[in-house]
Amino acid sequence: MKKLIVGFALAAFSLMAQAANLVANGGFDGGLANWAQSMLPPGESDTREILNYGDGNFYSNGTMSPTSLSQSIQTVAGTFYDLSFQLRGLSPDSTPVINYSGVLFGGTTIVQSNFDSGPGIGAFTTFTYKHLAGTGSSTPLSFTSSSDNSFVHLDNVTVQISAVPEPETYAMMLLGLGLIGYTMQRRRKA
Repeated sequence: MKKLIVGFALAAFSLMAQAANLVANGGFDGGLANWAQSMLPPGESDTREILNYGDGNFYSNGTMSPTSLSQSIQTVAGTFYDLSFQLRGLSPDSTPVINYSGVLFGGTTIVQSNFDSGPGIGAFTTFTYKHLAGTGSSTPLSFTSSSDNSFVHLDNVTVQISAVPEPETYAMMLLGLGLIGYTMQRRRKA
């Protein structure tokens, strides 16, 4: 019985460990390492680059034609994942901003548009999508963006295994298992 309780306790504590980010270079501190870029249509200027305005590196795209940034994430089919990233727009003047960003995670398409319409550098907005299914041993993650009279900035891309219950839930579970063990021990002695 003691081995059973110890086994449950070890399993519970191992599940409480923080999940690692499955995206390589999601903060773009390594430039575009681990990211594949799409090609621009012939004749268009390339304004995609890694920038730093004092708040860390981020990916910037200023083309009107949709371009994409992608990588394959190591996943397990049937396991659920949480995707989080930050977007913001940069408008050089007071011209209305039209920003488009499409996100693909495996078979799930997520689209945002007009996420930041003010002039100047807007604040990053965090987008979080929970319980997205992995499609196999690897799942494609792709960001497609375009902007009219502005730039689209992408930063802090993370994919983690969907959260497990809170530590308080495990504490209650362990307390319950302890009470069961104590009750069984008392019955054996009686």
